[in-house]
Amino acid sequence: MEAEEDKMLEHAKEAVHALTDKKKKWSQKIGSFLWEILIIVIAVNLTIWFHNWNDKRHEQAQVKDFLIDTRESLIQDTINIRKYIDVMTNEQLVYYDSVLSQINKKQIDAQYIDLRSNRLLSTYGVRINYGIYQSFSSVNNLRLIENRKLLSDIISLYSSYFPSMQSKIKDLYDKRADGFNKYIAVKIGFDNTGSTKLSTIIYQPEVIYLFRMGDVMIKDVNRDFVGYINYVATVMEEIDKELKDKFNYKQGS
Repeated sequence: MEAEEDKMLEHAKEAVHALTDKKKKWSQKIGSFLWEILIIVIAVNLTIWFHNWNDKRHEQAQVKDFLIDTRESLIQDTINIRKYIDVMTNEQLVYYDSVLSQINKKQIDAQYIDLRSNRLLSTYGVRINYGIYQSFSSVNNLRLIENRKLLSDIISLYSSYFPSMQSKIKDLYDKRADGFNKYIAVKIGFDNTGSTKLSTIIYQPEVIYLFRMGDVMIKDVNRDFVGYINYVATVMEEIDKELKDKFNYKQGS
């Protein structure tokens, strides 16, 4: 940088000297002066172009790293969402559906109902990695992503879809817990084994309602989460295409 400034300073001095050179005619002075000015203009423009090009290359390298890291993060996020669906399906829903089936058949397995009654309150969280997105966006680097569709989808994913998903998890738990406290906890206590005797009130309408409500809500949330997984997969496909088309990068390369 200093060398470039020194060269331009030399040409500026030459331009001044050209105008003050008493040995040359005015036409020669003007010609020499304009020549030095032209050299300075070209040098300045080349310097600006080079720095812009270098900055652009650096910025796009940041975008590439962000997209690669985001894709890897989304793989783990998807695993976590699938785990939530599996747990809620194979534990909570199995219990809800089994008890509802027993109620419909009027064949109650009291031991099963009581020993697993904690599933009316138990839940499973989904951990989403916001770190990569937040660190990139906090320094206003999202503007560097030139693919506007990809940018919009990434922003939607982290500012809308994921927060909505975690809100649904909380809302589902809160409604199940409120129902439990309202319809069950106030009616039965705990014996010395710590197991609620839920089976003693299982045929009460409000208890049946609680099971049916929880069953439907869990199924609805699971269905929504499958939609979230599909959206994440779509964003990952867009990232793969951007990495390949713009950066000639393929996973594993």
